[in-house]
Amino acid sequence: MEWKTESLPSKRITISLDRCFSQQEMERIRNGLVPEKMEDKWFIYWKDETLYFHRSWTGFCIYIVRFVVDGDKFRMIQADVNRDPEQYKETSEERDAELISYLVDMLLLHKQTVFPSDELSAEKQTLMIWSQIGRAMLGEQPDRDS
Repeated sequence: MEWKTESLPSKRITISLDRCFSQQEMERIRNGLVPEKMEDKWFIYWKDETLYFHRSWTGFCIYIVRFVVDGDKFRMIQADVNRDPEQYKETSEERDAELISYLVDMLLLHKQTVFPSDELSAEKQTLMIWSQIGRAMLGEQPDRDS
């Protein structure tokens, strides 16, 4: 199945990242995520040694993440981040770095992790999590073999 994907807009920034992954983790990361339901918020795929994050409904490219080999590990080194306010509202580089790690952990590695937020209201935080990962917050994921 083909997914609607838009190119990263010219309004973008590049942020530094520094996180290592094992060979086994990289295999899972390279599998990406193909949405199956409306509640799956991301289409994530690996192409040309790069991980692409697109919003599943709009096709907007939000992140393009690069990795390098670092000994027997793989290091996530930087990301190009969408800064078109019509497509993506975040403006904090730190928050984007945290969100990329969160999305990798929750959606690709299936690790439980804390949502990066300063929001004190449990209701607002729940809505923020739902908007980012949808049904994955309920432990439901698209079938990785699809």
